[in-house]
Amino acid sequence: MKFYLLLSTLVIAVKAQVQSPTYLFNVTSPAVNSPYVASQILPCIYDVADNVTSDNLQLSILLVGSNSSTVMTASADISQGFSFQKQIGGATVYEHQYNYNIPSNTTAGNYQVVFADSVSHTNVSIPITISVAPHTPSSTPLASASSSSTSSSSTTLGSIFKDTNSASHPAQLSTFLLFVSFILAFIQFL
Repeated sequence: MKFYLLLSTLVIAVKAQVQSPTYLFNVTSPAVNSPYVASQILPCIYDVADNVTSDNLQLSILLVGSNSSTVMTASADISQGFSFQKQIGGATVYEHQYNYNIPSNTTAGNYQVVFADSVSHTNVSIPITISVAPHTPSSTPLASASSSSTSSSSTTLGSIFKDTNSASHPAQLSTFLLFVSFILAFIQFL
């Protein structure tokens, strides 16, 4: 029982991947049912197998909603450059990332990020949610009460959140979960 608790906690900490039906690529981002915001970036991260060529994989990425479909990229990168190379479970794969700027006028709702292979006519669909873009107040200076004086003040808008690198949060969460699982396992063995 203790082993299964430890194993299940470790599985949660591992980054989820969605395998393509042809086993030629995995999608690691976006994660299933992840929330995104219009006017922000939607990262699309995928690994391609070392036996991939343009003869067996031609990948495009689309954003599909209930009333719209947008081609994010018609020809996603499947190259096998050394800088993209990594090992997963003893296999060599090549990681690629495409960052899509979600338009600020995107309607809020449920969407599918579709990784479509035009060679095998298969796809991987990842459900996500997009919220409306945040409203940013105008930063134009207010008119002066007196016509004889001029004002050169401007409003600088800041975030209420600490300015941090948001890309490190998932890694911090995984590290935290891993640490907590080891603590729990240690306590149970005492």
